[in-house]
Amino acid sequence: MFGRLLRLAVLAGAAALSVAWITKAEAAEGPFAVTTGSYKFVARDEPLVATDRKVDLWGEVYRPKDLARGPFPLLLFLHGNHGTCGIYDAERGVRVDNRSDYTTTGECPGKYVVTPNHLGYAYLAEELASWGYVVVSINANRGVTAGAGLPDDRGLNLMRGRLILRNLALLSDWNRGSGAIEAPDSLGFDPKGVMDFSQVGLMGHSRGGEGARAALQQFRDEGSPFAGMIEPMTIRSIFEIGPVDGQTSRVLDANGVNSMILLPTCDGDVYNLQGMKVFDRVFSRGEPVDDVKAFHGTFAVWGANHNAYNTEWLTSDSPGCYGANQIFPASGRSLPQQTTAKETIIPFFRATVGPNANPSLANRFDPAVQLPDVLTDLTKYDRGYLPRPINAETVVLERFTNVSGLSDAGVPTTAVGLRVSHQAASYEHDPSVRVAEVNWDQASAKERYFQVNLAPEGRDLSAFKTFAFRVALRCFQNICKKLPTDKGEMNLTVALADATGATSNEIRVGARVRISRPIGPAFYDENDTNRYLHGTLYTVEIPLQDFDVVNLAAITGVRFRFERKPAGLVDISDLTATTQLPALPQVAALAEMSSTSSAGFAPAPKLAAAPTAGADGNRLKIVRSKAPAAPRAAKGGGATVDIVLSSKRSFPVTGALPKLTVGDQTVEGGTPSPDGKTLTITVPAKTFNGLKDGADVSLFLQASSPTWKFGPLAK
Repeated sequence: MFGRLLRLAVLAGAAALSVAWITKAEAAEGPFAVTTGSYKFVARDEPLVATDRKVDLWGEVYRPKDLARGPFPLLLFLHGNHGTCGIYDAERGVRVDNRSDYTTTGECPGKYVVTPNHLGYAYLAEELASWGYVVVSINANRGVTAGAGLPDDRGLNLMRGRLILRNLALLSDWNRGSGAIEAPDSLGFDPKGVMDFSQVGLMGHSRGGEGARAALQQFRDEGSPFAGMIEPMTIRSIFEIGPVDGQTSRVLDANGVNSMILLPTCDGDVYNLQGMKVFDRVFSRGEPVDDVKAFHGTFAVWGANHNAYNTEWLTSDSPGCYGANQIFPASGRSLPQQTTAKETIIPFFRATVGPNANPSLANRFDPAVQLPDVLTDLTKYDRGYLPRPINAETVVLERFTNVSGLSDAGVPTTAVGLRVSHQAASYEHDPSVRVAEVNWDQASAKERYFQVNLAPEGRDLSAFKTFAFRVALRCFQNICKKLPTDKGEMNLTVALADATGATSNEIRVGARVRISRPIGPAFYDENDTNRYLHGTLYTVEIPLQDFDVVNLAAITGVRFRFERKPAGLVDISDLTATTQLPALPQVAALAEMSSTSSAGFAPAPKLAAAPTAGADGNRLKIVRSKAPAAPRAAKGGGATVDIVLSSKRSFPVTGALPKLTVGDQTVEGGTPSPDGKTLTITVPAKTFNGLKDGADVSLFLQASSPTWKFGPLAK
């Protein structure tokens, strides 16, 4: 654990912001001395993982040196999509992973080295091992990382899930002292009986996050071959860092397990924070039976990028932030981002996995709990939280699924001095999420409130202990051109009404959670600077005992009153009640404040304009298939069209799917060639035929790269 921040210097430049940190290192490891070992079985035919390519079974194992106190709970980590071959760049002073030859050949050319994608989480694995866990970080380079997608698995995340399960099956064999593959000497210990498969946790970064959920669901599938290969196994929890979502034909949830999503708010790769959707779906899914009483949440880190959570990914995916200090350099590692990972992932697993797990360590994910200085000294955070899945212990009061002006129960709502529209949430959220968009643009109103009327006879909340809702501030007027403040840019109060006509005291939300302006990544193209600011919903919790006067057995409405500002734009969503109290009493807004003042924030730099198509030598080629050929054929066996893009400027390997825009239409997917000079997007012929001939074509991959321009489409 790292101590309090001693000095922060923000250096603004023409191309990026860099942050210099001086910290005092303090030991905070567990009672076990730690050692590491490894296994690596290369170029294997593993039909349960993939039938069209070879894969490696390759992992780094972190464990306590003294195994006498085993068996130990087991954690498995999976990295995301990235180059598999790298070369040292003297100008940047780091290895640049700009090729992916290893994916298909098992080798890297010339002076290139194989990228150790799986070693980038050693700072987490070693500390967890010191607390008595066996941690296995697997390498998915061969066949999977930067590999060509499949029609039903565009991001290969179902394949990643099967690779996780195949590694778990291998470990299970060794744990039972059986199996066709013997444990190698490089492992450094006899694994028989060392691992506790009734206590398993998964961590995935980027595509590895959706891969972890894919492992969970494919293990549960009826008739899954892995169920018979892995000794009785219980997956207790999943932690995801900047995950993707929706890259497969299946909707992959983290249901029935504890789930936390770390969201880097200045992520330039998964720039639309797809992991938010995983949490969103908890509210619509419902779980009548939840024996593990799992909690779910999001932990948004202001100023963090995508890559710096893996210490082997040494170039930034994002050129900067808007509305927040960036906590990552353009090249190299970020101690602040590592700290935000350590101070969330380690307590998460220590709270949820293991026979001696300490659930109180998960309290920091509860928005009611003040975060420790080691986190708040670095940056700010927004937390989404549901202490129990939707069931008898946690009920939904309102989701704004009805037309504007009517609650879910069909009762008219009340809007005074403002306008309310029931609509889909902002772009980061799952389509299932509905919000009440509350807005006004005149300061003359004497009163300004919105009341959700639940039912004329009232809802009985007497058995519940906490009322919660989700809220987000959106851009309006010039608020997103101003610097954020420690106390936030908006405040509101909440009151309850009952069937007798009584209204409770008004509770100020700003004393519990900071409601602040949207923030997000800077983009290379100057005119894209505000395209992906995040007005994502986060959670406010209020103990029901804090509302006086009203009869909790007959609550008829919830009233939100807004402060007297000349304008506002606020989203409110997912009103719930739960039988569980917040982990600790609510604290003042200081709970979410950084030790730096608003003067410490600097706007992202102005960035150079995107190169022209001619300067990059961009070319577009259309290749029509003569006959379907598995696995490239479209779903259903139809003909396909390859859109082959080439450029002098390399196409990076990203977690988010490439995004090709043709006029006003968008096609997602595509795989860079091993040298990064071409990118092939395979689409069904029907999809290609629907693209407009002569429309301008452009490609977007990540915020740190300018958009590729290809001119008009010539069919």
